[in-house]
Amino acid sequence: MSQWLIFLAILPLSCHYLTRNRHVNKRFMWNGIAFGMVVAPVSFGLIQMTYIPLVGKLLGLVGVLVNLPHGSIGYISLLWSGTIEPNTAITAAELVMINVFNGVLFAYIYGLIGYAVDRKMAKDEENIPVLGKSLHSAT
Repeated sequence: MSQWLIFLAILPLSCHYLTRNRHVNKRFMWNGIAFGMVVAPVSFGLIQMTYIPLVGKLLGLVGVLVNLPHGSIGYISLLWSGTIEPNTAITAAELVMINVFNGVLFAYIYGLIGYAVDRKMAKDEENIPVLGKSLHSAT
């Protein structure tokens, strides 16, 4: 059932499409928040695709590589806080807790990165000279 987590990838793709076509000011911030919310569950869903002969193995490899940094942070944080007990199997409820924690954490992190990109792009747009001015004018 966890292979259906891949359909969460529709959220950042639709956010990218909407922010690009609607000319939203904080475009990269919203894309970062949408991507951060679903990166951990989607990578876990990609790992579950390994039963498909060739394409599934490649998708599973991508899922493992993405899940290494994104999946373990939530588990370790909840383990250190005492929410999850060490040396026990993870139940479905704990896995949901881990993914919700990862979603909030990475939405915040990628949203901040997107906000910084938006600010940099806005600053670069302010520095573009007006076409009516001469480039060699004395000021």
